[in-house]
Amino acid sequence: MGWLLPLLLQIVTPADSLMQVTLNKSLAQVIQEQISCRREFDEARPGFEQANMIEDVVARFNAVDRLRRTVLLRCGVRP
Repeated sequence: MGWLLPLLLQIVTPADSLMQVTLNKSLAQVIQEQISCRREFDEARPGFEQANMIEDVVARFNAVDRLRRTVLLRCGVRP
């Protein structure tokens, strides 16, 4: 099972440029965050849902980013 993540990263590397342009972070970083902190992200889901309801785009982005950084710090992944 440990070989699966490197294989996925090799397959989706061409999509990495698009991810960096749209989300300002690499696809590898997104995958690592979701695998390493899955439980913490699941626990924070209500907060993300509430932040996504903010109408102001900049305020919504800042709220989601702040919550994401908090979750990552809780599970020990450096944002």
